[in-house]
Amino acid sequence: MPPIAREILRYVTIGLAFGLIWASMQYANGQIRDVTTLAGPIIVFGLAGLAMWGLRRAVVALRKR
Repeated sequence: MPPIAREILRYVTIGLAFGLIWASMQYANGQIRDVTTLAGPIIVFGLAGLAMWGLRRAVVALRKR
């Protein structure tokens, strides 16, 4: 796997892990009972991880200029 793909995978995995932790806390507290409803925020956290990767790449590119 190319290094950039590993980097993207790492950021998305971290985002998904945070999403899963958040969803399990919401489920344990009884705030959200429908398991399928929790899938949306988990996906959003994964996309947020992808966005953080993009921002990191942009900052690195700006610093190298």
